[in-house]
Amino acid sequence: MNNRDFFEQSFLKNNPKDVFRDLGEQVFNQFSSKSFPTNIYNQSSQYVLEAELPGVNKSEIELKFDHSTLTIKVQKQVSEQTGKVQLSERASGELVRRFEFEDINKSQIKASYNDGILIVTLPKEVSAQDDATTITVE
Repeated sequence: MNNRDFFEQSFLKNNPKDVFRDLGEQVFNQFSSKSFPTNIYNQSSQYVLEAELPGVNKSEIELKFDHSTLTIKVQKQVSEQTGKVQLSERASGELVRRFEFEDINKSQIKASYNDGILIVTLPKEVSAQDDATTITVE
């Protein structure tokens, strides 16, 4: 191949911006995980977990607490549109996150879902050694 052939290759004839046009989308799709943002607050008597689940119906959320692990599983469904896809960042499928907690009173766990935010309250178990006692000196 001579120098002239090299410079006449089709990728060099295109607009240089086209080479990198979809790079951000490709990187996002390659390295992003099917997950959801979550905050956990450690309060004196409980943990409060807040998870963002926009566009999810309450019936698509499954919660399970087993062996100190809270599992949040979501079956997210995104409606398909007709026509050529220009950009696709919303995906359907299963989203799963697991969180470890120690000393939780399982029977008192509560969850609510409103405006795309799942809130799970996990009360801490009060153990006998955590109870303080005042002793009177006679």
